[in-house]
Amino acid sequence: QVRLQSRDFGQHLSQVDDLLQIHALVEGDVAAQAERVRSVGAAAERFLGEGGGYRPCPPEQLRARVAALERRYRGLSALSAQRRLRLERSRRLWKFLWDAGEEEAWMREQERLLRCPELGRDLPGALRMLSQLEAIRGALGGRAGPLQQLLERGRELLAQGAPDGAAGPVEATPASVEATPGSTGSAKPAESAAGPTESPPGPPESRNASLGRAAGPTPGSAEGPSASPTRASERPDGPTEPIGGPPEPPEGPPGPAPGSPDPAAAVSRRIRELESLWAALPALAGAHALGLFAARSEADACALWVGEREQWLLSMEIPERIEDLEVVQQRFETLEPELAALAARVASVGRVTQELQGSGDRNRESARETWEQLRDRWERFRALAERKKLALTAALNIHNFRLECHETRGWMREKTAAIEATRALGRDLAGITALQGKLSGMGRDLDAIQGKLRELRAEGEKLQGEQPERAPEIREGLAGLEAEWDALRRCHRSREESLGQARRLQGFLRDLAALQAWLSRTRAAAGSEDVPASLAEAEGSLRQHESLRTEISHYGADYRSARAAGREVTRGQTDAQSLSLLQRLEALDADWEELGRVWKKRQRLLAQAVAFHVFLRDAKQVEGTLGKQEHTLAHTEMPGTVPGAEAAVRRLEEFLAALDTGAERVRALTDTGRKLLDEGGVHAEKVRETVESVESRHQKIRESAQELLGRLRDNWELQKFLQDGQELTLWLNEKLPVARDVSYEGTRDLQGKWQKHQAFAAELAANRGWLEALEKVG
Repeated sequence: QVRLQSRDFGQHLSQVDDLLQIHALVEGDVAAQAERVRSVGAAAERFLGEGGGYRPCPPEQLRARVAALERRYRGLSALSAQRRLRLERSRRLWKFLWDAGEEEAWMREQERLLRCPELGRDLPGALRMLSQLEAIRGALGGRAGPLQQLLERGRELLAQGAPDGAAGPVEATPASVEATPGSTGSAKPAESAAGPTESPPGPPESRNASLGRAAGPTPGSAEGPSASPTRASERPDGPTEPIGGPPEPPEGPPGPAPGSPDPAAAVSRRIRELESLWAALPALAGAHALGLFAARSEADACALWVGEREQWLLSMEIPERIEDLEVVQQRFETLEPELAALAARVASVGRVTQELQGSGDRNRESARETWEQLRDRWERFRALAERKKLALTAALNIHNFRLECHETRGWMREKTAAIEATRALGRDLAGITALQGKLSGMGRDLDAIQGKLRELRAEGEKLQGEQPERAPEIREGLAGLEAEWDALRRCHRSREESLGQARRLQGFLRDLAALQAWLSRTRAAAGSEDVPASLAEAEGSLRQHESLRTEISHYGADYRSARAAGREVTRGQTDAQSLSLLQRLEALDADWEELGRVWKKRQRLLAQAVAFHVFLRDAKQVEGTLGKQEHTLAHTEMPGTVPGAEAAVRRLEEFLAALDTGAERVRALTDTGRKLLDEGGVHAEKVRETVESVESRHQKIRESAQELLGRLRDNWELQKFLQDGQELTLWLNEKLPVARDVSYEGTRDLQGKWQKHQAFAAELAANRGWLEALEKVG
């Protein structure tokens, strides 16, 4: 349903086709669900048609569910049909737009050909263009019918409520059609006027043709001389032929052709056309002159700007001071937007020059030479600016490198002085700790300095490759850095070596004191004699005791490290302090072994306590289960019906199965109790009593259940016999009236009665076995 309610109807023809294929698959899925809906309805009718008795749900609810399902399916089918209709409409729309686009492209191409200002410069050229025009007119006539059909399709789409995007293409197509025949109509007289250009019809026709070529199609010519220079320079056409006197007269005037119009009227019309063309020539000449003047002015301005900046760049020397370099860099930053603006102006001059080249102006060669000179000078200036900028960047890189080297050397001198200042610290533990902290922080600073050195080395190598003439200066800076770095590392290493022995001694004394204090606390905690009173308390104490073992293992490494450090410190020493350290080491070994023995003893005690309380918990659970089983056996009665007797037998069989399953728990409990008895302990007597009680009760329950099962099965057989006898009695009472029927005096229906009697005798014979089986069981 979500897919069918989608508002996506495609954005082009191929996408609509894809959506239609996807919708066909969806329609197949919807159609495939119809049989399932019908089967659900049939199943519901079967449930509704059944007689009285148990029903899973009310009939009204079932009918409502079936009706809702069918309604949903009908809605889904309607949505599918509606989306199919919309997709088809969308495809018709995009197919129309596709065809309209192709028609418009063809018409634009034909319109471009019809608006061409070229009308032929001789008779063969004019005839060729006339034949081309006739071919275009023929093509227009041939495409008129399909185009009208396309327009009708567009109007139908608009009438049906096509999307807003269709109105533009549909309404634009007729305008294009109307414009194209107009173009052909306007081109036809122009061709006719251009035809006699080179033929000798007489002075009026020849001069008209010459003026027509001079005042050819000039877009924007209506603006007049007041138009801007840019607009005037954009006009592609202009006077192409000089206006001179009348051409030489022909050798003889031709006579009028048969059926031709009045010569006087033709001459009058020609004169009026000549006067209008003559009046338009000054405006066109002024516009072309204005465009040429604007292009030259713009080229001169660009050349002047380039000359000024080029002179500045040529006279500029790269300074040595960093302040002067920054000033020059700022000047280059302001020069970049000026270069971008000038590039646009140069490109504009180039465009105007190209337009003048196609206009036939007599000054077009001069404009082209000016443009080429400006372009070459502009390219040279750009290359010069780029070279100067690269030189400035290289000088800045050298100055920055020297500055960073100087700052790094100062940084290393400060760290060397700080390391030397640590010699004033004391030899006690506090002084050694403070010194260790300073040296540790100094190590991080040394790592940072080393990283900075790597960066400066890489930068120096790069600068040597880029500026080989400055290589000695760069190597000198790097050598000073390396010397300061070696001095700093030697100072740091000497301080670490001189204070290492004192640090190890103070660290050993601190670790030894902490380890002895921990041993005293842990031995007191592990030597407790408390006996847990509950399972939770026993488990908690055991977990705590196990965590104590983990702690002991963790401190094992500290103990071994302290003994090794002590042996190293006292090796070969005979002074009083060394002898005192040896005695403390011996006491440490004794305390460590005592801790292990105390922990193992406490662990055995807690493990026995946990096992005993777990046994008590399981015993209570088993005794509770046995009590429930005894209660079930004591309250089991003999049912008076066959279903009740059968259900009682099934329940007791399930009870025996559960009893067999529970026997595993009883055996596990007794095994645990015997294991506890083997281990001994203060609770041995209670464990023995519990084991004996559980075993005896379980055995008694099993025997009682077996006996009760036999009695229930006998009762089941009895109830089945009584039910069968009752059913047979009811059947006999039902058939006795049929056997006693003696209404056979008439012979009219005697055959039918005889057939009924035979059927009754066959039924008696079939049920004879029922009676015999009942007698046998009884």
